[in-house]
Amino acid sequence: MLPHSPVKFDGKSVTRRLLSISAVLTMTLAISGLAQTQKQRPQTGHIPVAVAHTTQGPPNNHGHGPETNPGKTPKESTYGQTSRGSTDGQSSTGSNGSRNSTGSNDGRNSTGSNGGQISGQIPPRSRSLPPGFEPFIPTPASLSDLPPQKLADKGPQISDKLDMTGFVVKCVAGPNWPIVLDFMVDSPGDVQMDISTADNHQFKAIIHNTPNQRAYAIFRLPADFGTKLQTAYFYVHSVPLAGLSTPPPGLRTYGLGAGERAVGSVAIDQLTFQPATIHPQAKEVANFGFHAHSAFDGVRAEFIIASLYNGRLLVQKDQEEKLSPVPEGMRAGGTWEGKGKPGEHMLQIRAWRGLENGGDWVVAWSPDIVDVVK
Repeated sequence: MLPHSPVKFDGKSVTRRLLSISAVLTMTLAISGLAQTQKQRPQTGHIPVAVAHTTQGPPNNHGHGPETNPGKTPKESTYGQTSRGSTDGQSSTGSNGSRNSTGSNDGRNSTGSNGGQISGQIPPRSRSLPPGFEPFIPTPASLSDLPPQKLADKGPQISDKLDMTGFVVKCVAGPNWPIVLDFMVDSPGDVQMDISTADNHQFKAIIHNTPNQRAYAIFRLPADFGTKLQTAYFYVHSVPLAGLSTPPPGLRTYGLGAGERAVGSVAIDQLTFQPATIHPQAKEVANFGFHAHSAFDGVRAEFIIASLYNGRLLVQKDQEEKLSPVPEGMRAGGTWEGKGKPGEHMLQIRAWRGLENGGDWVVAWSPDIVDVVK
């Protein structure tokens, strides 16, 4: 038993002690209540953000050096007026000139179920984009209507018309998946990748790079990014440097992939598309090729019209060819007769693995351009 010691009480001291105890109790209760609120709504208002740095050479070079070729810049197009270059006065917007993005994006309007055009995210420019090239973000409901099995059958979905400064890919993604981007910006700024799933898990990556230098960035989705493989969208777009109101840099993407078998470098790389000019009426053809670092069940070669518009690289699907599955380590390719529209074309390769093989996918674009003269 502790000895009793007489204590002399002072009224002011007692008051200060009581106030201190009251303050401590108030803070404890407030923190407890905040903790309970966070447990009830763990994801509200919180989107995980990663800052990804780049390297000029891929971490796993698969026996070849880094790909540094920035590629050829296409000619300027006026879209809606007579197009300069090799199109013989035809507008390179093609004949549809509409917003509906069909073809390689599963035949549905890419606005999703509510026509959800991105608002407040498209940076100011001196001229707006031609019709159909604006990026659109799908809603979680529209992603839920696109089951992973359909994407496993048809591969990652891209609009028939896209602006490489900001575009959307509908795809599959899973927790802890690695993501790779091979890209180049033409002035100071960053690339931002917004990723969202059908169950509304969200993630954001900010990617830095030196202007006018092609480079790779690799990062991983969080381990708690859902519980399974599911439908998702990737919105890839350039943004100004933090704190600046300058226009975002021009962005050119050479490869985008997701999944263990799609990442190391970009698992479809070394794209070639030659010669620089063909005349289909003279029976001239273009040769295309690519190297696969992993086996892919589905492969599509797509020939897309490329043009420069207000500093942005715009591409539009012209023709598509279904290719045979490619085994790991194989170089594949073929010939293209250029029977579509005239103008400058790039090669776009979409490759994917079925769900039973992991669901990994890649989209790659050639640095080479073939001008079809008719």
